[in-house]
Amino acid sequence: MTGALDLDPNAPEHRADPYPLLHRMRQIAPVHRRVDRVSGRAFWYLTRYADVQRALLDPDLGRQLTRLPAELAAAHRRWEFDPLAMVRRNVFNLDPPDHTRLRRLIAPAFGARTVAAVQRRVEQVVDGLLPATRVAARDTGDVVDVIAELALPLPVVVVAELVGFPIDDLAALRRWSDEMLRTRDPVRVRRAGFEFIAYVEERIDERRRRPGGDLLSRLVAEQDGGGISRAELVSTVFQLLLAGDETTVNLIGNAVLELLRHPDQLARLRERPALLDSAIEEVIRFNGPVGHTRPVYALTDVEIGGVVVPRGDTVVPVLLAANRDPAVFAEPDAFDLTRSPNRHLGFGHGIHFCLGAALARLQARAAVGALVQRFPRLALAVDPAELDWTPELFLHGVRHLPVSLGRE
Repeated sequence: MTGALDLDPNAPEHRADPYPLLHRMRQIAPVHRRVDRVSGRAFWYLTRYADVQRALLDPDLGRQLTRLPAELAAAHRRWEFDPLAMVRRNVFNLDPPDHTRLRRLIAPAFGARTVAAVQRRVEQVVDGLLPATRVAARDTGDVVDVIAELALPLPVVVVAELVGFPIDDLAALRRWSDEMLRTRDPVRVRRAGFEFIAYVEERIDERRRRPGGDLLSRLVAEQDGGGISRAELVSTVFQLLLAGDETTVNLIGNAVLELLRHPDQLARLRERPALLDSAIEEVIRFNGPVGHTRPVYALTDVEIGGVVVPRGDTVVPVLLAANRDPAVFAEPDAFDLTRSPNRHLGFGHGIHFCLGAALARLQARAAVGALVQRFPRLALAVDPAELDWTPELFLHGVRHLPVSLGRE
């Protein structure tokens, strides 16, 4: 069912709470065709769990324009101006076999063994950030921004150390991250992108001269052996260090927000700290950090949910909608820390399942657990209606989250 309805989940009025619209789309147009008024391109939004899951497994839906005929690819390129195009050749944007080759190189750095090894370091970083959080609160009348003081710096520190960047460079890395991922000015985005590329290339040359035990050294060795190109190496570092941290930022922010908006669940977590893992999973399902996966292209005519999507059209699997599908989740609009089973799709599915999911979960557990246990009077400092959300559905989180810490 497509209809002539213009249901746009990216519209500003839906950013703070997209779920009423997503429920309506699932009910009346679960495979919804929306034509962009400027470009004339067709986008198909999927809102049912089954359709989203199937789309994430379908080899006839791809991420690379090069797999489309030239005339169809050109229609997309004409409108898809991307100021970050120079750092897009990574596993997030590639299909097999290139995706398979690069993922095989990177995956060990984010496996269970590595995540277990960095757990103590993550906890140390959180412990180090919390005193600064208290200082910031004293300077602002006991109100602190959880995003700026904790959620943003934590993943930059953790992933930078994993990749192998000096601690003295973290301020510059945070600035580039903000410019490239949290601004809307293409000129600023491109400038930060080129500065970041120049920085990474300097670090690559350093590792070639003096290799270490970090991920960057290993990838440089793979480049020398022909396993990865220099462009792929730079792009992969971008994905891991900058693009990857935005998911963690949103997950921490959304987790704190939902716990404060549901005081009964927060009290339950404080009484039973062992629920923390389940709490993080429920946040990912209930109000996850990623609104939809990267849009994919129909490489041939594809049937989805009884609707044929023509070759060359763009498909948008909406994770937020799938994770509140009543066909899969009982009382989907209820925030329940004890929900089980919880088969959410918040980190994707299939070959593009988020590489950093385990690391993001670890950081969220450390940050959220420390906040709720150390600050028993933690409370929102603003009306939730006043919060500023990310401007598009793709990345879903608040830009700032002012809270009152109270006394420990």
